[in-house]
Amino acid sequence: MQPTKRSSVFGVPRPRSVGPVLVVLALFLVPLLPWAGTAAAQSPSRGDAFSYSFHRHVGNGEGAYEEYYDDTYSRGSYTILASDAAQVRFHAVYAWTYSNTEGLEQAGWEDRTVSFALATRHYTATRTDLDEYDTYEGTSLAIWFWIPPEVRQGDRVQILEENFTVTSVDKTVWTNWAPKRGIEVTASGTGFRFDSYGTFSYTYTDTYYFDRATGYVIAERYVEHDTGSWLGDWASFDWKEDFDITGSTYAISIDWVMVGATIGAVATVFLSLGGIGYAYRWWPRTVESGKYVERKTKVRRVRTMDAFPEVESLATTHFVPFLEDFARKAILAKDVVAVATAGGSLVGFAVYNREAKIGMVLCGNTAVTETLRKFVGATDFFSEFRHTVPEGIRSEAARYGVKITDPNAYNVFETYQVLQADLATVPRLPYDTGLVTRMVEADLPEVGEVAHRVYRVRSDRWLRAQFESGDIGFVARVSGRIVGFAFATCAGGHGRIHTLSVLPENRNAGIGRELMRARLEALRALGATDAIAEIADWNLPSLQVASSHGFRRVGEMFVETARTRRIVRTIVRR
Repeated sequence: MQPTKRSSVFGVPRPRSVGPVLVVLALFLVPLLPWAGTAAAQSPSRGDAFSYSFHRHVGNGEGAYEEYYDDTYSRGSYTILASDAAQVRFHAVYAWTYSNTEGLEQAGWEDRTVSFALATRHYTATRTDLDEYDTYEGTSLAIWFWIPPEVRQGDRVQILEENFTVTSVDKTVWTNWAPKRGIEVTASGTGFRFDSYGTFSYTYTDTYYFDRATGYVIAERYVEHDTGSWLGDWASFDWKEDFDITGSTYAISIDWVMVGATIGAVATVFLSLGGIGYAYRWWPRTVESGKYVERKTKVRRVRTMDAFPEVESLATTHFVPFLEDFARKAILAKDVVAVATAGGSLVGFAVYNREAKIGMVLCGNTAVTETLRKFVGATDFFSEFRHTVPEGIRSEAARYGVKITDPNAYNVFETYQVLQADLATVPRLPYDTGLVTRMVEADLPEVGEVAHRVYRVRSDRWLRAQFESGDIGFVARVSGRIVGFAFATCAGGHGRIHTLSVLPENRNAGIGRELMRARLEALRALGATDAIAEIADWNLPSLQVASSHGFRRVGEMFVETARTRRIVRTIVRR
């Protein structure tokens, strides 16, 4: 089967499929086919050059492609080296990067010098400037980056292997934040792909814009919708590509009327709607009593510690002393904090860490938990409770003939043990002060790099918030380099140890044990009577260190998720 352009040129395999990613942009972007007329009076000249940027995004998927996306970026430049009445020789150089939600990252670059016949716009040799077309006969393809500027509306223009129609000779396109005037050519249709994405049929619309004076490309916009299957499971996704000229040796016409009109319209819209939209996003929510809730509950955002409710907390079993500390650190890190109050009590507490993309919702009531989760924008969140579907919802569903068999309202990523130690009964053990020292502000950049390597997410704002909130931090150095760190919190005579992190190559050398002893000694010095910790069930080394220092299990935590499809991700406990 002859592969279609979109499946062979733009088909980047998902990491679960076999084969390397064949992405080579430079405009594997779009097809602009050679014009079938004679050479134009205005033709490419030696020294003409342009640079460009390109972005392709595959996403908005459903079924097997739910929550999947990939992105390809490219930058490059083209220069006309020689031009005469017969042919044009040009130099193309470009680099690309590819990444997707499943962790695959690839990159590459191309450097090619090729020619095309001026009369036909066809390449003069099999090899073209686009490596995706190396399996094609280049002499049957037309260049994509130039057309004769004297084309008329309704003319047919070939780009690579596809025919386009000139739909306008004076069309405005927004590119690089400016409206440019140019020639518009469009192609649309349907196709079929059988490649690394799966088996799909698709519809597409491809539009190019060319400078009216020189005929050089200005921009390209491509949209595609695919429906089919991947490994037998139904799926669909959208495919979008944007190509834009970022610089050129020639002037490109700007639509100044559009510039003025747009500035006025945008200013009006932002002034009138910006404030309204922001206010609506954070407007307090109310969970009505009687709708799976015992009493009316108000959910609101907390922006300053002055607004934190000074009421009895019914939201948590183990973390009552640390709620204000959680809130203070989140506010310092510019994260989202929300509380739920009812009947003069705090019945729910939620934070969302934007760097790690993980939340924490402390609340026993499922309906209030769901309101808090949505309010702070957390899909995955830590919780002390395994939330169940309220009986009211079960009964309501049963009236419509729907039986809910799973008692749990959320799926679970992983589980944690909540451990506690009585510091009065834990032996005082010295720690190696040559290895472990108190963290100082100057250590934060290096600590941030350790955290990034361990958790694969940035933690700079969160780490500074721990430091500025008064947490005691310790770092472990080997040969003068920080290889591990950990924090301890003291609140109301109670201690919490958290965020023990050691680089993989330095583990199993006793560093975790020394950091544990340093923190326990610091908590004693601050007057703490006990200490609490949360450690993942799979983290056996940390559990053994905690157990050897007097910690005993007193509860558990869950990483609950509103996702209905399993994904692989790193969970970061804050």
